[in-house]
Amino acid sequence: MEKEDYKISFFKPTTQQARKNRNLIIKLFVVWAVAIFGFQTLLKIIEKPVPEEALITFSSAWENIELGHATQSDYQAIAQSMIQVMGKITIKPDHYAALKDGTGWALSKVYPEDALPALEQDIRHLHELRGQITSLRDEAYLETKELIISKAAPALGIGEDTLLAQLLAIGLDDNLQRLSEENREKIPNIMGLYLTHNRSFLTDAVFLGFPFHYFYSAVFLLAFFIGLCWIYCYRTDKLHAKLNFLEQID
Repeated sequence: MEKEDYKISFFKPTTQQARKNRNLIIKLFVVWAVAIFGFQTLLKIIEKPVPEEALITFSSAWENIELGHATQSDYQAIAQSMIQVMGKITIKPDHYAALKDGTGWALSKVYPEDALPALEQDIRHLHELRGQITSLRDEAYLETKELIISKAAPALGIGEDTLLAQLLAIGLDDNLQRLSEENREKIPNIMGLYLTHNRSFLTDAVFLGFPFHYFYSAVFLLAFFIGLCWIYCYRTDKLHAKLNFLEQID
């Protein structure tokens, strides 16, 4: 007695129904792939590097400093911009260290020279407390931190109750006037790296309250996939009816 061969190959279908089903799957897969990877490719093609406002401000102020005719507002501007970058969670440790030096150096340029030793002592004390405490809610730690904020933030034109002020307090070294030549050369490139983003009209446009590229990827593609599943089921039912294909029900 011969055994029936039930082996089914997607790429080499043996029946008309299987061939049409395979072709339908391939077509829907191509549409799905184009919708996803085609959009990402389009984003890459039309994107252009665009600097943040903080980078534009920093670059202008840094140029004045390099030319030797900087004002107090220039030092405040570069410090505020560097603190913003220091608050990014993706920043590399060596970049963070360079910006710490730059921020302290900028602060030393606008802070009363005779009061610098006392501020450096407060910063040194904060570092010592940070190594001893078991909770960031430690009273002595918080008091010292607020003391530094009250001294340093106004000198840099930063509100004492802002996030920048919090980042400033923990981003200062106790040698404020130190800025190595290596870090001085690195800082502009570091700022450009973290404050320049690839953008296009697809990322700038807003649709239903979302940036268009986010809406397309997170919302539209999900609904689109469900739609493709519905199309597959609908076309399969139509194909079965056309070919008089009946499933056996036990």
